[in-house]
Amino acid sequence: MHAVVHSQRMRQVLAASIGHRAWRGSEFASPGAVGALGTAAASALALSGLAVAMGCMGCSSGPPPPAIVEPTDNGDAGADAGPAFVIKSLGCDAGGTQSAIAVSGAKIGVASLASTSVTQTCTISPLGPTLTSQVPVWNICYAESQSDGSYSSTILTSQPYTSPTGVGLAFDSAGDPAIAFTGVGATPAAERCGANDAFLVRATGGTFGAPVQVSSGSPSDGLVAAQAGNCSQNVCSSGDVTGWWPALAFDPSDNPLVAYRDVHFGFSSDDLTNKSDLELAEGSGAGFSVLTIDVSRGGGWYNRVAMTPAGLPAVLHFSTGSMPGVYINQATTMGSLADQEADGGWSTEEIFSGQVGPQLGFGINARGVFGAAYFDTGSNELFYVESSDGSKWSTPQPVDTYGLTGEDPSLAFDSSGEPAIAYYRCSGSHANTQCDPTRDGLYLARRTNGGWKVVAVDLSTHAYDPTSVYNGMYPALAFAGGKAAIAFQVMSSDAVTATNSASWWVAEEQ
Repeated sequence: MHAVVHSQRMRQVLAASIGHRAWRGSEFASPGAVGALGTAAASALALSGLAVAMGCMGCSSGPPPPAIVEPTDNGDAGADAGPAFVIKSLGCDAGGTQSAIAVSGAKIGVASLASTSVTQTCTISPLGPTLTSQVPVWNICYAESQSDGSYSSTILTSQPYTSPTGVGLAFDSAGDPAIAFTGVGATPAAERCGANDAFLVRATGGTFGAPVQVSSGSPSDGLVAAQAGNCSQNVCSSGDVTGWWPALAFDPSDNPLVAYRDVHFGFSSDDLTNKSDLELAEGSGAGFSVLTIDVSRGGGWYNRVAMTPAGLPAVLHFSTGSMPGVYINQATTMGSLADQEADGGWSTEEIFSGQVGPQLGFGINARGVFGAAYFDTGSNELFYVESSDGSKWSTPQPVDTYGLTGEDPSLAFDSSGEPAIAYYRCSGSHANTQCDPTRDGLYLARRTNGGWKVVAVDLSTHAYDPTSVYNGMYPALAFAGGKAAIAFQVMSSDAVTATNSASWWVAEEQ
């Protein structure tokens, strides 16, 4: 593992005075949700047994089925998960921040951001004196499974981020990967440092080409009619900072769809909270058309995009406005941009009202069942909610109630169409808001036989001092050949050298 100077999480891991939900930096923290992160010893807690939430399977109106929570670590965080999973390195030095995973046949691809010790000088003049600062440079990494069972990794590009804003990953019908990321556009931002546009880089025959700029600032080619009323005070289509939290999918014609956040000029707090938009770019030929699908209420955080069985896109995202919550925007009409822009071309539903932690889980199975997972910062628990059509959603119910648990959820449907959620457990105490490196770990919840069963995936310290290692960050879940594959990050601190380290791993179910 290599020294990492600018890792967003690790620089907060070292400071006990910084809240664990602020690990991701100011642009990641849930407003009002602050706790103290430390390395306190594990509390001697009795397991709470079963957490029950009544419900139904695959229905659109009722809650999900009973959640059978069976913690398997029994307080022993020093051991690996056992023969159920094999842990492999993904390489790429300090990779693993905000991973995305995708599968094509037996091939597994994983993309993430990787911190470096490099900085870049930024100079801006926002409504006053010139400001100069050093912006950390991050690598965009891609790792892919090989025929011998190992993974090879490569750095696709490097970009400056004041705070990292995620990556998107998908395979096209030919089995070639594509990665969406935030990069520095042809016209740099005037009032904000760092990357400012959405980009896409695609591979052909296993070889990546040059990145292509997707967005060009805030202007878009269309606006969903139902959202037009939110464009007061000339807030829409203005600004030069966009492309945050890109999520990627391919439509049935192999056209790439990139969902991303538009923060307009990105300098004022109002841009970052109340007025941000959600954009969807559709690639066709050499260019992209951009449709604004959610307007001026702080949407577009932690974007996830999935395709319905009918080939229509749906985007799950978090809104940070005056009424924060998790929203789903989905296309209801096939056809041109103009068809989708018209009234009724897109629908919007709020599936949870309140603050959530970073990262959302989202997927649609072959039967058209929508599933979403999120970490509720009010209860410090993991929740699941589902719908048969994306419009009428079940009542959110807890999945894991043991300790402070469920951070960074990633959701995927298995080969039988049942949901599974990978996530980070912060501590063994529900009342303790301090993440405990001796009791944390990577967990997987799977719905089988009408209930949720939680198992430990990786609790190891990877040969490092358990009092300074945080294991299971930023999980990304997919199924290949009916088996779960979970990419995640391990982070540690060295008190002697005052350096932080991160490494990138994948847990493969056997």
